[in-house]
This record gives sequence, structure tokens and C-alpha cells, in this order.
Amino acid sequence: MKRVEVFRGEYYDSVTLMLVAKELKKIEGVADATLNMATQANLHIMAYASFPVDSIAASPDDLIIGIDCSDDLWPSVLEKAKTYLVSPPWKSREVSTEYNPKSLEGALSVLPEANLALISLPGRYAAAQASRALERGLNVMLYSDNVSLEEEIRLKTLAKEKGLLVMGPDCGTAVISGKGLGFSNVSPIGPVGIVSASGTGLQEVMVQLNRLGVGVKHGLGTGGRDVKSSVGGISSLAAIDALKDDSEISVIVAIGKPPSPEVRQKITDSLKSSGKHAVACFMGESARSDEPGLRYTTGLEECAVVTASLVRGEDPQLARERLWNDYREVETRGRREGAGISGRFLRGLFSGGTLCYEAAQVAGELLGEVYGNAPLREALKLPDSLDPIENSFIDYGEDEFTQGRLHPMIDPSFRASQLKIQAEDPSVAVVLLDIVLGYGSAANPSEEIVKAINSIDRKNGPLFVAYVCGTEGDPQVYGRQIDLLEKAGVYLFESNRRAAIFAAAAVAGKEKR
Repeated sequence: MKRVEVFRGEYYDSVTLMLVAKELKKIEGVADATLNMATQANLHIMAYASFPVDSIAASPDDLIIGIDCSDDLWPSVLEKAKTYLVSPPWKSREVSTEYNPKSLEGALSVLPEANLALISLPGRYAAAQASRALERGLNVMLYSDNVSLEEEIRLKTLAKEKGLLVMGPDCGTAVISGKGLGFSNVSPIGPVGIVSASGTGLQEVMVQLNRLGVGVKHGLGTGGRDVKSSVGGISSLAAIDALKDDSEISVIVAIGKPPSPEVRQKITDSLKSSGKHAVACFMGESARSDEPGLRYTTGLEECAVVTASLVRGEDPQLARERLWNDYREVETRGRREGAGISGRFLRGLFSGGTLCYEAAQVAGELLGEVYGNAPLREALKLPDSLDPIENSFIDYGEDEFTQGRLHPMIDPSFRASQLKIQAEDPSVAVVLLDIVLGYGSAANPSEEIVKAINSIDRKNGPLFVAYVCGTEGDPQVYGRQIDLLEKAGVYLFESNRRAAIFAAAAVAGKEKR
């Protein structure tokens, strides 16, 4: 029986709530356990899982605990949850003698030479701390999401006045002198500098460059709204200027969804005047002819292939043609492998927003309309992200799923539960996934996915298709993740685009038979 309890005004961070839920699920007789801050999004998710929350009046500052167990077990499990929140069993009881600063001033007393502050707080508190850091002369990586557009503009305007850089808000990935911040893969230092409005877009290009033997010195995130008219590309232009001045960088790369026309012009003008090779990857745009000093790409793998060819002094067009031949072979294989599976639709279940966007674009070219919670066109937005229809792509890293809840790259359990639901839908022919490795991501993300796949009760389908964005040096070990997924019968591909081509072609091939 599923029951809930609300604790008014008790705030806990998402990591603590995830770990307590995992401990409770280990108790014999507990079928499910979930701990969340009571945001509207989390209440909706709990209601979808049949927890009785419809009549509960709660605020985002309230903790709500949901447990699925027998009536006689409920009191002891609830008491155990409260005990774990106060005294987590996974924390060391040893008293640390090391000084851990609890304020910006305290941190600067330990590192007075620091020039960068990484801020990760709930969105409503983050902007104020970012302002304080900028006033102290620090560049800012604003990892936090749910920061208002007005605050973003104010922060970036202040940074511009002070000659500083704001990366974010919602900047999940950055690389400074080869060292990753936030979500980042292990990659060698090299002659490439990247400016990216996308976290997983930056990771994908870095991973693909790594596989081509090319390293990245700096990867500077800007946040997705930076390239909109309202913000004006303030951080993008400041980042490009910083890379221009670095003598160790020979190729500058700009990545993101299509900017507004005026911001796009500013970015391309800055790239062309850099005096270095430059590559632009504005996903979703129509293909453009290269210009002197600037190569245009529309896919993340293509971006990496063209960049690597420039580093090596090779012909970018020949590199593109080889890649396009590979894509045609993947599409042919997809149409062939789709024969015989039941169902009609493709569901993309993603943890990376830009990987989801790129895959949906590919699927749209082969299948027509693709719905989603962050679709290519607003008319295709799903009324309810927990109830996808026809061909749908869901980004579980969108704000609706991360308010008071961990990002799916950190905690893959919710996405895994949704995978089971979608895969057991007889109308679904193919399920497409990304698995993102690196610092910050779950220790063994494929394990949760494989458990969900092995628990599915359905004959003849669906096909599972995945791309693992990672390197052998990542903490999760790329080869280990590949091995787990292969043993579960998952079709694996070397890039996000290849996986999307195969998955969409498998469904498109069925429609034509």
C-alpha cells in the first residue's frame, strides 16, 4: 500500500533524498520509496506513480515521503527514513579537522588567488551569490538552473562591465586547462577551445575529438539562453574573445541550438575575425557553405570530425563525405534490423538535453512529426511529459523533472522506471537512450537501465538502442558500460547521431513494409 507523509518546512538537498530512498528500498517488504521536495512537478510525478498526493496542500519548502509497504511496516519504515535524514548511514562518523568554508569570504580566505567561483544552489538563492562573486572579481560558473532571465541578464551585464565571464545559469559542463568542472569527461589537453551553450553538446564533441586523438584545452559553457535576443550572446562573445587570446589554441568551436539572427551574426563575425580556424555547430539549421576562416556544421559528430581535420591539416570536406557514407550505412542497417519487431512508434528517453534535441531532429527527418517536452516546434509539445504519444522524445533533465530532484545523469532511477513503462507499451517499436559518463554522473548508470530492461514483461519487442557518451578514462569506464548494455541486447553506436539514425530508420522501415 502506498502512503505519504508531509514534513512542513524541512528542506533537504536532492542527493540526501536520493540516498535515503535507496536505503529504504533495501528493507524487506518495501516495494518502493521516494523522498522529494513538494514542488508541483514532483507531486505530479508521485501522483503518476499512484502515491496519494492529490489532496495534499504542500509547498516546495516541504518534504514529502512516499513509501509502498504494508500497513504494519509503515511506522517503522517512516521512522527509519527520519533517522537516516538526521544521521545518514553512509556518512563517516569521524570528526574532520579540516576547515570547510561555509561562505564565499571563507573560501577566499583559503584560496585568495582564486579567480573562479562555481555556484550550485537552488535557483532562488544562486543569483545573489553569483553577484557577490562578481563583485569580488571572480569569474562565475553558475551550475544552478531555475534562475530567472532578468537575473541572468543582470549578472552577465555586470560581468561584462568588469571584464569577467559568467558561464550559465544551467551551465552543467566546463573545462579549464583540461580540468573538468560539473559534468565532464576525461580527455587530454589539446589545441581546441570550445564555446558551448550546451552541456552534453560540449561533452559529445569532446568525446568524439578524444576518439579522433584530439584534445581540448578549454570548454566554456554559456547556458542555453545566452544566444537569445534578450541576453545578446554576452557570455558567448566574451568566451570567444578569451580563446582568441590563447596562443595554445589553434581551432575555436562554437556549439549550440540556432541563436537569434542578430546574435548569430555577432558570433560568426567574431569567429571569422579570430585569426584562427573556426567551426560553428548550430544544430537544427540548414546546411551552409563554408566561409573563409569559418566552417559550418549541423551535427555534433560532424563538428568533431571537421575540427579534427583542421587540427591535422586535412581536408574537412573529405572528412565530411566519409562520415556521411557511414550514416547511410547505419540507416540501411536500421531499416533491415527493424523487420519483425512489433509496435509502430519511437520513444527517445534522454538525460542530455542537447543529445535529445539532436536525436529528435534526426528522427523528424525520417519519421515526420516528433513530440516532446522540449520539441523542435512548440506545436509538438506534449501536454504531459509522463504520457508521451506516437513518436516522442523526453528530456528528463528539463526543469520540470529537476526542481527538487536530482538530474537523471546523477540519479538514473526515475528514467529507468519510465523506460520500463514505455517499453511495455505495445505501440512502441524502438526505445532510444543516451548514457552519459564522466565526473558528476552516476557511478554505474548502465546498471539501472539494464535492470529495467531485464524486468520488462513483453514478447517481441521493443528494440533498445543506445549511445554511451564517454571515454575509457572516465570513472565509470566506457568499456564496462558497453559490456553491460551489450549483454542486455542493446544496439550500441559510436555517436548520438548514429544511434538516432538507426532507431528512426528501424521504425521508418516498418512503416514502409
